[in-house]
Amino acid sequence: MSYHTYHLCRRYLGESVYIDCHCGTRYHGVLKHVDDKKAYILPYSTEGQDESSDRFFFAPALVGLTLGTIAGLALAPRPYPIYPVYPPYPPYPYY
Repeated sequence: MSYHTYHLCRRYLGESVYIDCHCGTRYHGVLKHVDDKKAYILPYSTEGQDESSDRFFFAPALVGLTLGTIAGLALAPRPYPIYPVYPPYPPYPYY
């Protein structure tokens, strides 16, 4: 890393940055650490994902989870029979 690039990265530590590589890949994230050879970022998203793919997966998974929970609760055996609630006993008189 050149002297100019190193000091430019040091100035933007903790900020949201775009980093363009020589191969043409562009990374977007928070600049966490800089040493004399590399700049380390915490990316906002991975390279193969976009926001629409996350939303597409979320809805069917939520429906399946909800239906599975309802079916599991309906078919689960009860731990004990349900009895009516009785009022508390009156206090016994002391003799």
